[in-house]
Amino acid sequence: MYVFSWLDNRTLIACDFMLALAFAIVFFGMKRSYPNLRGINTIAISFLLCVPGTFLIASRGSIPYFISVTIGNCLIFGSFVFLYRGVLRFIGSRRTALIPISVSCIALGVLFYYSQIQNKVVPRIVAISLTVGLVRGMIALELFRKSPNFTSPTALRLFAAAMSLFAAVAVNCGIMTILHGAPSGRLESNGVGTATLFVSVVSLFVTGLFILILSSGELIAASRDESLKDSLSGAFNRRGIELKLAAELHRIQNSKNKLSVALIDVDYFKSINDIQGHAAGDAALRDVAETISTHLRGRDYLGRYGGDEFLLILPQTLCSIAVGVTERLCNAVSSLGISGGTMPLTLSIGLTEAVPEDDAVTLIARADKALYQAKSDGRNCRRVVIADADAPVSDPVLQNAARGAILISSVESSLLQ
Repeated sequence: MYVFSWLDNRTLIACDFMLALAFAIVFFGMKRSYPNLRGINTIAISFLLCVPGTFLIASRGSIPYFISVTIGNCLIFGSFVFLYRGVLRFIGSRRTALIPISVSCIALGVLFYYSQIQNKVVPRIVAISLTVGLVRGMIALELFRKSPNFTSPTALRLFAAAMSLFAAVAVNCGIMTILHGAPSGRLESNGVGTATLFVSVVSLFVTGLFILILSSGELIAASRDESLKDSLSGAFNRRGIELKLAAELHRIQNSKNKLSVALIDVDYFKSINDIQGHAAGDAALRDVAETISTHLRGRDYLGRYGGDEFLLILPQTLCSIAVGVTERLCNAVSSLGISGGTMPLTLSIGLTEAVPEDDAVTLIARADKALYQAKSDGRNCRRVVIADADAPVSDPVLQNAARGAILISSVESSLLQ
């Protein structure tokens, strides 16, 4: 504790105050510039609550105890509850803040009793330390739990480790207070009090810095994803869908998972543009992409491969299952029609299933061959080409191949009258 005697408590409180205000302004600014950034507004409120809370607690002795102790710590507890809720929203957790709120209410009851009824400092410090330690520990656990699925897992684990450390320090502060007693004054030099203020400043800085780094990473990732999206259809653009395809092909080489892909062509799209106009053509592409996307699973990918052609990636899917999936897509799209016209929207689809030896070129080539056959057979249908029998399949067959039996079915969709 001798090292902390070099520090000035007033300077540490001022640092606490300014850091909280600075981070609050930064995070409110980020929310204003990037409204879709989850949880950042709640985190900004958390830092903002620290500002009056720190001021009121530092004013103990100059203002009534009820305001400095009860109200001041109420704001600090509220800050931690908002931090908990904001961080959980940021990382996509659905847990509620019921436990932090309940514990904070109990701690406030303890603070009120030992400041208004019995004036005892030690129970107050212990209640504050345990509450802060618990909330920080809960944040750390949730960060560890969500780290494998986060954009920056290493940074999230480091943040969790830091929160765990600060939780342990907060609990230790309560223990040290029990052992060595409470400081005589918050602004006076005291090993325990000064150490507590120093840790408060460090934890505030580290917490704000990690949130700033993580949110910046999320914005960069969102910007990168946006560059891979097609501005017209909202699906992936060609580069984006090719990156997804490369990743899925790499995945099946190291596992026994299946992968099916489909090339989808909007039938007579040139006629739609010529008869209804380019605006109707653009609307048709948007409607097709939106309709297909609403019928896909979370792990499926749709991309605009060029013009009126889409590439659909169906991970962990046999070709026989993919046929049923695309049949539902055709039925959904055929019910759309074109705004302002009588021409129906129909799709021609070429399907294939990847084998371990496939690269993107060979896989797309087979799907393209199947799509060509679907167009040759009158459009508004699905055709399949499999690697073992490099020929289109238009009727239900059982294709026994060296790599397994693949059931293929292709059912003509009814033409709209």
